[in-house]
Amino acid sequence: MYKKYFYVIFILVPFLLVTLSIIYQSEPIVMSSRLLSFVYPIKAFFVKIYDKFYFINAFLSSQKKIIDENKFLREEVERLKARENMLDYCQNENIQLKRFMDYRYESNYKLVLVRVVEYIRSYSKDLVLVDGGENKGIKKGMYAITDEGLAGKVIETTNLYSYIRLLSDRRSLLSVTTLNNQVRGIIQGEGKLTNRLTIKYIPMSSNVEINDVVVTSHSIETYSVPGVPIGIIKDVRQFSKDMFQEAYVMPFVKFDKIEFLFIIVEG
Repeated sequence: MYKKYFYVIFILVPFLLVTLSIIYQSEPIVMSSRLLSFVYPIKAFFVKIYDKFYFINAFLSSQKKIIDENKFLREEVERLKARENMLDYCQNENIQLKRFMDYRYESNYKLVLVRVVEYIRSYSKDLVLVDGGENKGIKKGMYAITDEGLAGKVIETTNLYSYIRLLSDRRSLLSVTTLNNQVRGIIQGEGKLTNRLTIKYIPMSSNVEINDVVVTSHSIETYSVPGVPIGIIKDVRQFSKDMFQEAYVMPFVKFDKIEFLFIIVEG
């Protein structure tokens, strides 16, 4: 049986080889063209697919590079902005400190410079914590001022820190007078939501003038300092059934923008 298959293979293989040889020698161009017509479209298809994948990969790579560069540039811009803000802050701080120091040397008071380290604020409460206390000779009841005017009074001290109640605090009460007509009264804050003070208990017989300057007056307080500017009268209210009238004052000091204060330790 195996010999039979062997003879068939032995006869067919040489026959196929001879036939292919004759075809190749007689029509090599026809055979190659048929082969190319079959292979070329497949090759062209794969080349096209490769080009598309190459283009997509190059595009994605370029996009990633652009995204990375944009991220770097944004971070660099943020760093530059932060640096610019810091430089502006330092410059403004230096200007403010210079103005404060000039005022310190022009003032007749003995002053201690302190920095505000914390605001403690609510509707009725308006306090600041400063970085100076008993170690700098600061005591309860002393006046806290800026180069613009009176800001408040010291209400509590520790060795290193002091709490100051600003004039805008509703619990703030202080004896005051006006420069022109020497109108006397008690000034009180209206809370942090309004940048306004009120002078109460002004006798109805007193002539209160708009734009008159309000200053501190003599009182029985231990550390009372007269003549410290507070603000300007902007409005007056009179009550027909009362013995007193009220005046509304616009303070010189902006209570929400205080960074440094002077404490008057000696008049």
